[in-house]
Amino acid sequence: AGCSACSVGMYKALNGSGSCVACSAGGYLNVTGGTACLSCPGNSSSAAMSDELTDCRCNAGFEGANGTECAACGVGYYKGVNGSSPCLACGTGTYLDVQGGTVCSSCPSNTSSLGGSDALTDCICLAGTEGSDGAACTPCEL
Repeated sequence: AGCSACSVGMYKALNGSGSCVACSAGGYLNVTGGTACLSCPGNSSSAAMSDELTDCRCNAGFEGANGTECAACGVGYYKGVNGSSPCLACGTGTYLDVQGGTVCSSCPSNTSSLGGSDALTDCICLAGTEGSDGAACTPCEL
């Protein structure tokens, strides 16, 4: 039996008998007969046995085109899924004070914030309540 080249998405690092191995998640190989898989660009990942650079998709919390290095979502913005979709502004009543976030935090009770808020202190008391910015507010006393 003769040797045959490993298919795309698979590699064999050493000479001799043995089987081709699938590229692990986070890598790809787009040529036949490869001896090593290539790593996905920064802040992106791929499924095992990927065979194209564009199989590398941005991780949650990062945005960019498939196959490119991905940038972190800015403060006040989030992305909860992998892929090329853009980061989204946190909704009203939430905030996110870190870059690369995947979920926004809810404001404390009886407070709210504008969309895209990037700090807990953006959560301010609702009408008819009192307290400090970023802390739970209580109803005003009569």
